Amino acid sequence: MSKMWCSWCGVDSGGGMTEFLKTADGSMTVRHPVLGELYHSDRGAVGEAEHVYIRAGFDAVSAGEAAVFEVGFGTGLNAWLTFRRAAETGRRVDYRAIELYPVEREDAGRLNYTTEPLFEQLHEVPWDGALHEVGAGGGLTKYRADLLTFDFTPLAGCFDVIYFDAFAPDAQPELWSAEVMERMFSILRPGGVLVTYSAKGTVKQALRAVGFEVVRLPGALGKRHMVRAVKPSVE
Repeated sequence: MSKMWCSWCGVDSGGGMTEFLKTADGSMTVRHPVLGELYHSDRGAVGEAEHVYIRAGFDAVSAGEAAVFEVGFGTGLNAWLTFRRAAETGRRVDYRAIELYPVEREDAGRLNYTTEPLFEQLHEVPWDGALHEVGAGGGLTKYRADLLTFDFTPLAGCFDVIYFDAFAPDAQPELWSAEVMERMFSILRPGGVLVTYSAKGTVKQALRAVGFEVVRLPGALGKRHMVRAVKPSVE
């Protein structure tokens, strides 16, 4: 991603320098120390997350309890926004997320998204694959695992919505393959949706190849497009 909208500061978190960046809407993001990729759009971390994952994803599935699976827990921004929206709308959420290299709790505490205790609570939940009650009406399960080798079999047909928030296809093309999308297809209920910020042609091709109906939507904060992929109600 381009750095043209960002200002940065390095903070020593004990294991070296962590690079924090302020995006165009004033909310913070972090740069991955190995890939060099930002965890969020430089056009606006919160703005992009609300557009792609909350409005196009969470709000698009049926009212009542919603089961959400997130690829890339990252800073916890998508999870916090989801639990906040669930509380606003009186919904319960079963939220599960997979992440191989979690952002350190101390680093997450330096982000400027909110001072609500819930955000800190989300980061206190251990990466043990067990359900933990958080907030007033929801549960969070965190898997510290590799998306490419994780066993999705027990989760078949469990989810209403997937937030596919991996790093960009150019940075990690293996995470956007048809093989991975087939696993995503398998864990969605019929009529469930997968939303992602990327509308790259190879991504849409991989989604269609495994049976998704792909809808191109306006992207966030001036970006041209994003994708919502729907699992047909009748396969």
